[in-house]
Amino acid sequence: MGNDDLAVKINQLKKGLIDDLKDFIQIRSVYDTADLTPVKAAADWCQQKLTDRTFNLEHVRVEQKNIGDVTKNAPLIHATCGPDGDTADLPTVLLYAHYDVVKAGEWGEQAWHPEFVENDTRLQGRGAADDKSGVMMHIGALRAFEGKPPVPLKIVLEGEEEYGDTLDGYVLDPKNKDLFTADVIVIADSGNQELGQPTFTTSLRGAVAVDVTVSTLQKPKHSGVYGGPAPDAFMALVRIIAALVDDKGDVTVPDLVREHWAGEEPTEAHFREEAGVLPGVHLIGSDTLGSRLYDRPSVNVVALSGPPTYKDGAVNQLTATAKARVSLRTAPLEKPEEAIAKLKRFIRRPELNPWNATITVDTVDTAPGFQADTTGHGYALAKQAMEHAYPGKRTLLTGDGGTIPLISELQQINPGATVLVIGCQEPLCNIHSSPESVNLGEFAAMTLAECYLLRNVSLPRSEQPAGLEAMGPTAVPVAP
Repeated sequence: MGNDDLAVKINQLKKGLIDDLKDFIQIRSVYDTADLTPVKAAADWCQQKLTDRTFNLEHVRVEQKNIGDVTKNAPLIHATCGPDGDTADLPTVLLYAHYDVVKAGEWGEQAWHPEFVENDTRLQGRGAADDKSGVMMHIGALRAFEGKPPVPLKIVLEGEEEYGDTLDGYVLDPKNKDLFTADVIVIADSGNQELGQPTFTTSLRGAVAVDVTVSTLQKPKHSGVYGGPAPDAFMALVRIIAALVDDKGDVTVPDLVREHWAGEEPTEAHFREEAGVLPGVHLIGSDTLGSRLYDRPSVNVVALSGPPTYKDGAVNQLTATAKARVSLRTAPLEKPEEAIAKLKRFIRRPELNPWNATITVDTVDTAPGFQADTTGHGYALAKQAMEHAYPGKRTLLTGDGGTIPLISELQQINPGATVLVIGCQEPLCNIHSSPESVNLGEFAAMTLAECYLLRNVSLPRSEQPAGLEAMGPTAVPVAP
């Protein structure tokens, strides 16, 4: 099937795909271990769409992942299909997306009632972009090829990505390796830097977290009677937290990996607007904005306990024990276990604890980052596919400060694979907030781009598109 035929096919399929996405949004697939009914309903819906009469995949199954407490695992959908005949010389492509969504939050009941907005150019509803559009992008590509794609495909759809995923551990189990081996991996859980601007996300930071517990007293004491000589645990904790950054806002933990970002980056004005930085408040950190967002460490406190809260009411007492969960975002190539060791070593420095408080530092979480090799032939083919779907546009390479541990683990079992992080999202989608929406033109264009990609990688080198350009690296190391 040629490129023009694929464009016509996607245009014919567009209405049906949008109608299905609208139905899909109405399933309230928030992952909750107390009630797996919504995610199971979404998994059943996905299985039905993969096995409908439009095409019949030979191997579609819904699994209960055998890891941890299996009664709390969302279903994993795994499907395979491919062209007729001998496929030994063809690359295998893995398509990934997730069907779970974040909670409605302040959006409320309206989140589950999708509607067309902005002159019917956008479909609004929870999960419209993140990540039910990714699921439907893959289903759209399958429909375009009528269930017989030009290369062997593995489709993986999961339901725990937003809240405590177990899939990353499942991937590394040798018994499951065959489910996730591929030459090209498409992670449909990202998007374009701007609406209509084709973009690859080539960099993700890692993340580690520790709980820092500081104790100074056996129990809380009256601050008027004992305050002065007796140290307050929360004040001791604050000294440690404050030492994690310098006056510029740079992380002070020594020897952490720091790189310089060489790809696309937002303007400061655009970033300030998106982040909601108040007028007059300075941005923090050193190096370029892209480096600070994608390739340098950042730190913040994500949970805190100690003194009574305003909700509970103020109490004139010294705090006996205070605790903070410190989250450290790390450079993509920082090893999580090394980052944890460096962070703990810094927090335990005697000069940060001049009152000799009792301090414990416990590991809470570790997640690796991701750095794509953008210089290979696979990226050149993908770039051509994207630019064919977006005529006249140059494909950008950008990063993301977030973390998707699964990608690093897929890289571990597929060390030579081309990993493409793409999707239908863009800033106007308002993911994880309200109102979330997806641009329907972007949805169709990205589905078409995936079709072009599958066609490109299926062709012998002699028949592949002419004029393919290699893409350069997006990050370079800097001295500590």
